[in-house]
Amino acid sequence: MRRFLVFLAAIVVVAAACGDTAPGQGTSVSPGAPSQSRNEVATPSGSEIPTPSVEPSPPPAAIPEGVPAAYDEDVPARDLPVDELIPPGDEVTGVDRASTGDGEAVVIAFATPGPDPFRQARGFVVWRREPGGDPPWRATFGLAHGKREGVLAIAVDATDLTDDRSDDALIREETGGTGACATYRVVDLAAGAQIWKRSVCDAQIQPNPDPIGLFEIARIYGPDDPHCCPSAIRERVLAWDGERFAVVSQTTTPF
Repeated sequence: MRRFLVFLAAIVVVAAACGDTAPGQGTSVSPGAPSQSRNEVATPSGSEIPTPSVEPSPPPAAIPEGVPAAYDEDVPARDLPVDELIPPGDEVTGVDRASTGDGEAVVIAFATPGPDPFRQARGFVVWRREPGGDPPWRATFGLAHGKREGVLAIAVDATDLTDDRSDDALIREETGGTGACATYRVVDLAAGAQIWKRSVCDAQIQPNPDPIGLFEIARIYGPDDPHCCPSAIRERVLAWDGERFAVVSQTTTPF
């Protein structure tokens, strides 16, 4: 409820200091094939979800350059030396621990230190533990953004999003602007694969507890609406159907 009230308050207040920064596009910088999702969609605020394209098989995993491929000590997630599991010289900006059907997982967000917080290279990496494995910890997925891509912050919600009793990660890459733009990704932590992506402005996406999935709230604009004053607010719930996140409920409230 608190997030909802904050979102509504933002409708009538547009920060003068915000620029018109377009959403950044995440790219992996590791060698090998670039990572793609099974259901990768970019949707501007207020538009409907296009029919997704589903790949026959996920591409090879990629991790950011400088991230070690493995960690040899079989320790629980809380004891991992997270500073050693990101590119050298970068700083940890967030750590989220999760439990999957195949063992523990950790999502580590990081940034390259610099004098300008609005122009920093940022990224994240997923580590998964296989108890008794050789090695027990492996880096399974990650992305890195250059400082010119405009990613201002990376936040992670680790919880079950696909109703399989295994945690996933909803990753928000904030790019700012007057519409509080961001790119959202869902990563299946057990598989080490991205399964969904959307870039939006004037919208927020968060985990939905019942039914398990995603909750989206978005401002809806008519052709002549100024940015301060959308015509309506749309709320919808999306649930994983085995191939994609599909809309299971939707409510539009006019102003």
